Amino acid sequence: MTTATLDNTLLEKTAPAAVASSPAIVQVAKEFGVSPIKQLRQSLALRLGKNKLTAKDYYAYGLYDPAMSAEARREYVGITSNIALNARLSPRAAVPTAAFVGNKVLYTSMLRQLGIATTETLAVASTHRHFGTLPTLRDAEAIKTFLKDASNYPVFGKPAHGSESVGSVLLISCNGTTLTLGNGKTVDLEGFCKEVTAKYAGGYLFQKALVQHETLANITGKAIGCVRIVTAMDGEAPRPVYSVWKIPAANAMSDNFWQDGSMLAHIDLDSGVVQACRQGSGLDTVEIKQHPKSGAAVVGTQMPDWQAAIDLARQAHAIFPEFGVCGWDIAMTDEGPKIVECNDNPSHSLYQLAARRGVLHTGFSPIWDAVSERQQAKIACMKKIAK
Repeated sequence: MTTATLDNTLLEKTAPAAVASSPAIVQVAKEFGVSPIKQLRQSLALRLGKNKLTAKDYYAYGLYDPAMSAEARREYVGITSNIALNARLSPRAAVPTAAFVGNKVLYTSMLRQLGIATTETLAVASTHRHFGTLPTLRDAEAIKTFLKDASNYPVFGKPAHGSESVGSVLLISCNGTTLTLGNGKTVDLEGFCKEVTAKYAGGYLFQKALVQHETLANITGKAIGCVRIVTAMDGEAPRPVYSVWKIPAANAMSDNFWQDGSMLAHIDLDSGVVQACRQGSGLDTVEIKQHPKSGAAVVGTQMPDWQAAIDLARQAHAIFPEFGVCGWDIAMTDEGPKIVECNDNPSHSLYQLAARRGVLHTGFSPIWDAVSERQQAKIACMKKIAK
């Protein structure tokens, strides 16, 4: 085992490059026969278009590929247009519960109370907030006492607010003054407790770590790789729109794609069978058929309990039908699918990278339009009642 830096145990995200490098421009010209001038014209047209795609988006999604039509390029969304799309689907005027859903402690507690399978919070570290009957850890000493209790392990830690697994950690055990992490590293117990207190005084969750379904663990390892199921409310009941499997890198403790070595797999919504799997983006994209570490087939994998996962996402969305779109991170465990988080502003880049298709294509656009029309009608009705 190796020893990690004591004051930087929790996962942190580094900022990606904002623009494409000269080598990337040259490489596209050589490999795809697209001149630098044409790359600039295409990129600029997308930047000035309604979806405001950046040069970074142009290269990350491989929009330079001459096999892709101009219409197909315009079906992609970037960071700005992703936010705009979700704001159209779940406008704040129609969604008064947004803040509640974003609170990981309260939201998952409510789901459990309503009988929806989800994660179990064991304790919350916070210097000033209260969480009902949940144990509240006020300082580093209280966190240390909690982590010395062997009955709590394995434990997954994450901030009460946030996204992309920033600040997360998987703890396997405590041995005296050291903690063993899910990636095999060990860290100083006291230093870890002080780091949590310093960085997340407003709330840090310690949850019972979920165990990945044996079928998936045999392929990708023990670290949970959540299935992201996006649902839309375009009628009387939520409907699933698309699904992606977030596969962790070999030594990762969480499944976010921005971590080196992580993979994204596109899942057929009807059958639950993996259609394609990719690692990296743009010129660094690698098509994955077999898992690079286990050698087991990824493409063609049948997700266990697939219909139960779809039903779980629909049931959870129906609790707050005012949301036009939700992205559900669902862990497939031996005890069945369990909701890890609800994303009310889901990143559609996951689908675009996994499926190599823009989220505004002709199959999805009518759904988004129907959701938006429904929300605008609701807002108009609310204004009429208010008058």
